[in-house]
Amino acid sequence: MGGDWYDVIPLPRRRIGVVVGDVEGHDTQAAAVMGQLRIALRAFAGEGHPPSTVIARASRFLAELDTDRFATCTYAQVDPATGDVRAIRAGHMEPVLRHTDGRVSTPPVRGGLPLGLATEFEQEEYPETRLDLLPGEAFVLFTDGLVEHPGRDIAAGVKALTEAVRCGPVQARAIAEHLSERVSQIRPTADDVALLVLRRDLDQGTPLAPRIHQYLHPADPQGFAETRTALRRALEDWGFGAVADDVEVAAGELMVNVLLHTEGGAVITLEVLPGLARRVRLWVKDRSSVFPRRRTPGEAATSGRGLLLVDAVADCWGVEPRGEGKAVWCEFAEPEPEPPGGT
Repeated sequence: MGGDWYDVIPLPRRRIGVVVGDVEGHDTQAAAVMGQLRIALRAFAGEGHPPSTVIARASRFLAELDTDRFATCTYAQVDPATGDVRAIRAGHMEPVLRHTDGRVSTPPVRGGLPLGLATEFEQEEYPETRLDLLPGEAFVLFTDGLVEHPGRDIAAGVKALTEAVRCGPVQARAIAEHLSERVSQIRPTADDVALLVLRRDLDQGTPLAPRIHQYLHPADPQGFAETRTALRRALEDWGFGAVADDVEVAAGELMVNVLLHTEGGAVITLEVLPGLARRVRLWVKDRSSVFPRRRTPGEAATSGRGLLLVDAVADCWGVEPRGEGKAVWCEFAEPEPEPPGGT
């Protein structure tokens, strides 16, 4: 019996809420409080409130139960279609993110005090952290029973967990089973454990219309070059080497626009369009609602030529609103082969 729990909650607009939490204690009272808190949090989330409101109301609910228990949790709202994640921590452990290339990171998810204590100290403000869950990436939420062992520093437990995620399987169920087996091998745990793994399916398109996705992080200086290399490699593999230079130029200009004029990163998607004509489309999606403007810079200007270059190398391009952001796209057609012996 204990106070750890997890939940997956259907939300309006085809989103889902995911939560992992831990009520203080390892007894029947902790389990009873957990059951009430889980039901309340599910109800608040299902009403469609933003994460900050859901967690603030859950804290108030726990404080009004007239119990001396507090609780920690991580709650996130996820849009499976776009990979948009809005996460909050209430005194809980940070989640782990497994990237498509096998790297594992611990994104710094902001938050506030544990549930109950936040209301008692009148600090119910919970700032959100926005994350991008790319196709093929896994989001791992857990309680401290998974990483805390007697006589061992918890930081060492977190490090061992991230290494297990990095070296383990990639599918959600397999990741959960791998981590659970690892815990049971270390010791028969006296603490209760909750573990939830959310993985966005790797959308590679079809053999005739493949696609790749890259994430450009504003704080990663190597991301720019790595993305351009990935785009060129994919184009050559797909037989579009003739337009690789043009795609690289357009991608470079659009990524620079994101880094200079927005506060976050961008998702870059390259895909082969279905149809008889051989064409590829490049998407650069960010969270800024400000549309790019094509300008006419003077001879001495050092900026303002990005969209002019995109317009020059792409067959067509445009901008689409995407929820809280936008997507700039451009298309490139495979050149027609020259007639044999022609001039």
